[in-house]
Amino acid sequence: MGLSDFFLPQRLPRQVLFAGDRRAEVFRLRGGRVQSSTAVAGAALAEGEGWDAALDALRAEETGLVFGAAPFIFNFFEFDKLPWRRRARSELIDWRLQKIFPDNIEAYHHRVFRLDRKGVLSVLLRRSLLERAEEAFAARKIPLTYVGSSTLEVLERARRARPAPDFIIERDGAGCTLLFLKRRRPVYIRKFRSVSDEEAVAEIDKTVHFVRGQTGAEPRRYWLHDHRGGEAASACEQALQDRDAYARLSAPPQPHLPGRP
Repeated sequence: MGLSDFFLPQRLPRQVLFAGDRRAEVFRLRGGRVQSSTAVAGAALAEGEGWDAALDALRAEETGLVFGAAPFIFNFFEFDKLPWRRRARSELIDWRLQKIFPDNIEAYHHRVFRLDRKGVLSVLLRRSLLERAEEAFAARKIPLTYVGSSTLEVLERARRARPAPDFIIERDGAGCTLLFLKRRRPVYIRKFRSVSDEEAVAEIDKTVHFVRGQTGAEPRRYWLHDHRGGEAASACEQALQDRDAYARLSAPPQPHLPGRP
């Protein structure tokens, strides 16, 4: 069962609202390709700010909502063996999650993606955020047909790429997300905030060293997807090139949006 079974909609929306770190952007789609985009400055939708401005930029047609990495909580779990029965499997995963997660799980929407016979990816998102989004769209009579994660959209594209990257770097405002793959299977994810590009590269080095020691992978080829764009994205790329330890692969345009390349 692939991630695409859940994170790619059956029918692509006509427009997508991307809710990033203190910014939002509306993308008009046609045939799964971006035709135009409109930026919404200062909208921190995951923090409850800027919903009116973002919705003002939408048309009253089928819409997808994609959140950046910040509001999601990702965990990888490995088991000796996963139960065949769905209920028993769900109970086992919940038990493992409760051992490390301090909050009330009932306050979160929890999705689990089976990676193979032993491993799963657990994804948490606050129910209150989903409810706020549903209420906001319903009040404007805009059909909300899909809610997704930019990180998982990029991951799904990367897993099908030829060649596939060893890891993904997603930059968004003050945040940085690193997601590592081994033979196209996601194995580790880390998020951190409030760092410069030079500091981010230092953290990437540390994380690569950790992943190499824990998984035996040799992360070198990467995708960089920087939501900031422009000079900020160029500065991040230059900082990585200066290290001369990694090789950037070309990623498809807008890999954080739902669609099939």
